[in-house]
Amino acid sequence: MALTRKLREVYDFLIRFQQSNGYAPTIAEIQKEFDLSSPATVHEHLAALEREGLIRRQKYERRGIEILTSTSGTASNPIASTVDSEIPLLGVVAAGLPIEAILTRETLAVSPDLYGPRRFALRVRGDSMRDEQIADGDLIIVEPAEDARNGQTVVALVDDAEATVKKIYYEKAHIRLQPANENFKPILVNPPDRVRVQGIVVGLIRRYRQ
Repeated sequence: MALTRKLREVYDFLIRFQQSNGYAPTIAEIQKEFDLSSPATVHEHLAALEREGLIRRQKYERRGIEILTSTSGTASNPIASTVDSEIPLLGVVAAGLPIEAILTRETLAVSPDLYGPRRFALRVRGDSMRDEQIADGDLIIVEPAEDARNGQTVVALVDDAEATVKKIYYEKAHIRLQPANENFKPILVNPPDRVRVQGIVVGLIRRYRQ
């Protein structure tokens, strides 16, 4: 089964909405969620999901979308039913001193539990986050975000040019980007607006060398 990224996003939304509310979203709610210009576009997406056997639509019912289940009673998620799903591998980030962001246009196959429609991966260079189990050469999975809570591990852009992965702390006069390795000093950035959070680290992939 091969779904486009947009269809995956729509299907994920249907599942999340159903689980949170106990009923299906309306066409208007789907249209609003994805900022679609026309309800006809929503109907096209739903028709495609129905052709794949993932949903069933009840005519003339306002919340007439039924998510089909497998014999085990769980939703037949097209992502969970495959071994891997792809997210963008956008480049390299430093776990050390900030380095100039290096961008690529590759993709990375990840397991369903790491997949997210907006998530991306970065390859780590350096070992300043060693005590957080983030090592040189690891791949981190990042959920895009523009801010974070104190102590979260983030990908931050300094001066719109240099990228680093660190724990972030908002302090009175500066932002502290804290390593997790006693051999590295914290990076103190003042004024704080020189730092822009790019995302929060939510997963890790390690490929062991033979």
